Amino acid sequence: MQAAVCGDKIGWRNVTRLLLLATDDGFHFAGDGKLAAILTPNDGECHLTNNEYTKSTEFDYPSVAQLAQKLEENNIQPIFAVTKKMVPTYQALSKLIPKSAVGELSDDSSNVVQLIKEAYNNLRSQVILEHKNLPNDITITYDSDCGDNQKKSQREPKGRCDNVQIDQQISFNVTITATRCFDNPQTVEIRPLGFTESLKVTVSTRCKCECDEPGRKDDCGGNGNIVCGICSCKKGFLGKNCECRAEEKTTQDLESACHRDNGSAICSDAGECICGTCSCHGSDIQGKQIYGTYCECDNMNCELHNDKLCGGNGKCDCGTCKCNEEYEGSACQCKKSIKSCLNSRNNVCSGRGSCVCDICQCTNGYQPPFCETCPGCAVPCAKYALCIECEHFKNEKNTEKCKTVNCTGFTANIVESLGKDKMCKEKDSVNCFMSFTLKENDGFDSYSATVLKDRECPQPPNIVAIVGGTIAGVALIGLLLLILWKVVTEIYDRREYHRFEKEKQKAKWDTANPLFKSATTVVVNPHFSSE
Repeated sequence: MQAAVCGDKIGWRNVTRLLLLATDDGFHFAGDGKLAAILTPNDGECHLTNNEYTKSTEFDYPSVAQLAQKLEENNIQPIFAVTKKMVPTYQALSKLIPKSAVGELSDDSSNVVQLIKEAYNNLRSQVILEHKNLPNDITITYDSDCGDNQKKSQREPKGRCDNVQIDQQISFNVTITATRCFDNPQTVEIRPLGFTESLKVTVSTRCKCECDEPGRKDDCGGNGNIVCGICSCKKGFLGKNCECRAEEKTTQDLESACHRDNGSAICSDAGECICGTCSCHGSDIQGKQIYGTYCECDNMNCELHNDKLCGGNGKCDCGTCKCNEEYEGSACQCKKSIKSCLNSRNNVCSGRGSCVCDICQCTNGYQPPFCETCPGCAVPCAKYALCIECEHFKNEKNTEKCKTVNCTGFTANIVESLGKDKMCKEKDSVNCFMSFTLKENDGFDSYSATVLKDRECPQPPNIVAIVGGTIAGVALIGLLLLILWKVVTEIYDRREYHRFEKEKQKAKWDTANPLFKSATTVVVNPHFSSE
């Protein structure tokens, strides 16, 4: 910072100024002073005394933007000579400082001279044009023309050319725009970075008309006066020449009537809107006519055939060829013929398309060559089921319906069996199924049917069989449940019996019962003797 702002004490001359910084470490920036309790922002002023910075304990480090501004103001181009590990750091810094370069310094600094030469050549080959002291009401853009081998840039905030060689001519087109009127002239300075030359431009606005040419009676059609070259219409008149009567309409209303749609230009940029009506311009192209409500049509923009408009066999009308009587096609490229469009019944395209250049152009999904088939079309089986029923399967239940049904043009034939065509199967009024196939006749919505002679009629239910079967089923289920219960009970009883037998075999009965007492008591007289 001090090397940039202390020009007199450093001894900078009015020439190309290069500032070399050689280091193997990073750099400090604004905010690092907090570590030493220094909170006062750097003021960007010179504080050198005897080549020593005297405010290091008072002011924080400058910010990168602040340093870039001071280097730019003093036309100083910095060169950062740094070791390999610090190259990415200073390359990022160089992007924030215009007209700066970074070089890799060897460990012993032996390449410092070569590094300075290469950096200087890079800086010299780069030309950046910018401005300063730009007022708020002025904007500046730059168009850069850097030679034949480089892409031209337009409407950029700065002018810039890279890889400029000695004696190579480059040019910048500077556009200065005043966004509003201001009373006093404003000054803008434009200069190339790294050079001492600059250009000062004084900008003033002329927002008050100073027209003093006297008007004439026939100016503005007699319905207004010219004010600064523009008609100022009297009340009740509108238009550029006051040729339109207002009738409660505004100029915007009249112009909107000349727009084909919201996204189109007035009269398609091919005419002039006069009182809400487009008046089309003439054309510089011989024979070209512009016409239409919105001047949207001409007689030239149509298809070519054999490099001829509409093949030379018709006229172009608003983008469409209007062919002569004997020709047809989008470019009137072929003679009229229907030979290849006739089906087996000699109908053109089966009545479902048009024959263009002897080829059927089918509609509604029908397929060439004769528009006879439509793979995606639904077959109207239900629509003609009542007609078939009324024609061939009349009964008491459908008598009233058959009186109101309209089957005009519909025909049906009875057959013993149907082919492999897609078959329809519909239910009639007595719940029988009718089987038939439909074939579409030429044209639209016209069918003929082939009907199977026998219908599929379901038999009425047998009530006796249903009731008897139900009762038998219930009885059978009950019997099965009873048998199942009996089997389970028998199995359980047998298991209990076998368990009892095993316990009986294990029991021991040869010991006397201690609780048993005989009912007989024997008393013996000790003094009795049998003698």
